[in-house]
Amino acid sequence: MNNIHQVSVITIFLNAEKFIHEAIESVFAQTYDNWDLWLVDDGSTDASAEIARRFANQQSRKVRYLEHVGHKNRGMSASRNLGIRNANGRYSAFLDADDVWLPEKLERQVPILESQPQVAMVYGPTEYWHNWRRSRRDATARKAPETM
Repeated sequence: MNNIHQVSVITIFLNAEKFIHEAIESVFAQTYDNWDLWLVDDGSTDASAEIARRFANQQSRKVRYLEHVGHKNRGMSASRNLGIRNANGRYSAFLDADDVWLPEKLERQVPILESQPQVAMVYGPTEYWHNWRRSRRDATARKAPETM
């Protein structure tokens, strides 16, 4: 396998210390492993930057840390664009720092992109949860929207 990863995962974050570790772990849990992860700090003032740097230092072949000049807060669009400019994957995937992926996400989506060259984007169903304190069995805490 060459040094260019098939999928560059771009995760932007601002003060996401409560969630970012779980988001990153969901990328490492992917059953498809030809990816790299770009953690883009939008000027965090909490421990999320430290968490992201630690992953980048420990997993330097797969994870990179980026921030704006002067550790400035530039907003979501500028942060995603910073990640896109630096990433070198054939495909880009966006994962917000307060979200997680199911383990088969990339394994299911990359073949669709490969087999359908006219396709520019792939997405799947989303499951919402509203409170981490509720039991996972609590039906009111988790809801997948109905499909069309």
